[in-house]
Amino acid sequence: MEGVLEREGVFVLGLILSLIILLISVGIGTWSRRLTRNLSDYYVAGRSIGTINNGLAMVSLALSLTTFIGLTALIIQGLYVAVAVYAGFTSAFIALLILAAPFLRRHKSFTTMAFIAERYYSRNLRIFSVIVMLVVSILYLGGNIKGIGIVFFYLLGVPEVVGILVGGLVVTLYVVLGGMYGVTYNQTFQSIVLLFCLMFPVAIILQQLGAAGWAFPPLGYGDMVPQMLEKVPHYFMPMVVHPVTYLAIALGSFFGIIGLPHFVMRFFTVRDAKEARWSTVLTVFLVGLVNTTVFATGFAAVYYMQAEGLVLPEAQYDYMVFILTEALAGEGWLAIAIAGSVAAGLSTVAGLLMIMGAGLVHDLYGSLKPEVDDQKKLKISYWVMLAVGIGVTLFSLNPPEFILEAIMWAFGIAGASLGVPIVLGIWWKRTTKEGAAAGMIAGFITSFIPCLFILIMGMDPTDIPVPVIADYLYGPLGWIKVIAISVPLSFILTVVVSWFTSPPPDDVRRSVDEMHGWQDYKEERYNGWGLPVVVIIVSVLIIASIFTLYDTFAHIG
Repeated sequence: MEGVLEREGVFVLGLILSLIILLISVGIGTWSRRLTRNLSDYYVAGRSIGTINNGLAMVSLALSLTTFIGLTALIIQGLYVAVAVYAGFTSAFIALLILAAPFLRRHKSFTTMAFIAERYYSRNLRIFSVIVMLVVSILYLGGNIKGIGIVFFYLLGVPEVVGILVGGLVVTLYVVLGGMYGVTYNQTFQSIVLLFCLMFPVAIILQQLGAAGWAFPPLGYGDMVPQMLEKVPHYFMPMVVHPVTYLAIALGSFFGIIGLPHFVMRFFTVRDAKEARWSTVLTVFLVGLVNTTVFATGFAAVYYMQAEGLVLPEAQYDYMVFILTEALAGEGWLAIAIAGSVAAGLSTVAGLLMIMGAGLVHDLYGSLKPEVDDQKKLKISYWVMLAVGIGVTLFSLNPPEFILEAIMWAFGIAGASLGVPIVLGIWWKRTTKEGAAAGMIAGFITSFIPCLFILIMGMDPTDIPVPVIADYLYGPLGWIKVIAISVPLSFILTVVVSWFTSPPPDDVRRSVDEMHGWQDYKEERYNGWGLPVVVIIVSVLIIASIFTLYDTFAHIG
């Protein structure tokens, strides 16, 4: 049967629960304002956040509407790619823990952009990183605010644009009022709501489908696998796409999460490096639990669509979580799922607005007007945050077709432009501002221009007017392979240009040892040639792999 999404009237129960979430969020933001006395309080919560609070806040950033409804849509389109996405994203937190989290905390910056500016002793790189941050944040916001629009479609039967306006303005209100304290406590609250509102409805859905292990959703569908293979024989086939697709997803996830400023900003809020480390461990556990639950949701969605003969246009796959919940669990659980979606959308949008405001005031305005004192910056921050919230909400009125697509572009651009200089800046003293500039610019150009063509201009990936690249972007989400060029190219240029330029100043090289917790300084630490040589060899091999096995993995529609 053809699926036609039509809703009329108000879904009263869902609206009541969603309004409760919205009112509590605004209330927390208002209450948090009394904790904000200076610029440090506003942007990094006075560096006073503990392990559990920060861990839950990071979970809410990670479990955005992309996870809640966007990943389910991707599973319907192609399981093999979806598994790689959620596995890569979950394991990326381990990369964040090992490569960046505690070291960034010891650096005591406010933002990613400030870290890059100080590590690479360059105001120009600070300004460029602010530009990258704005591009990445807008892409990330576009996907999540579209999700809020979908939620309001289910609540009120109104066009998505209404939800985009209401949700965007509510988040703007409590971010402006409470600053990072308000954002953190809201994200902690919203994370708890999201965990409840995802796990329980999925358990009921699996129970209704007859899954024996329904009480533990991450593994609850195991006994249904034979029936699924009868309905969809290729469901578990992993190698339908070119293998470099998986490499690209891993690169985008690992270095993207390090480069995404709203994730990194959370590490500047904790008390010390130990808190940064353990809050990341908590995040990895909970994100893994939720992502495997989402995989079960996608499994249930595909199974239900096949069993019922339900056919939806691809553009409506993002609605499938709500369709499934309403059909199998009933309106009560649908209301809970919608409330969880509201929480997921608000938490991520709040973090993004916070980093955008901080970038514009602390990093851009602060670098152009260094004589301005912190109290004046704080006053300006309130107005800038309000303007950013309203502006981004209006910009999001033309959202991407699929939620997850915009988020994946954001990860790729962030990884190539910001993740690479952060990692090399922490682990190789010889990285220079010239090297960082070369890598950041190349990474940004080679990832953002394809995004411009494909996401914004709506071109087919294989029609990009760069034949040597376009011919290899075939297959489901074939454009992902662009990340397998932009991230390695950024690494190569950063290393090579750093080799041929003057070493960083003494105080910058000393800061690398300090980030790693050393009390003394040794020139040879993090200064050898082994790491950069390995980085170049691996990067070249990854780029080469996109042009190999072309005959084995022929074009797949």
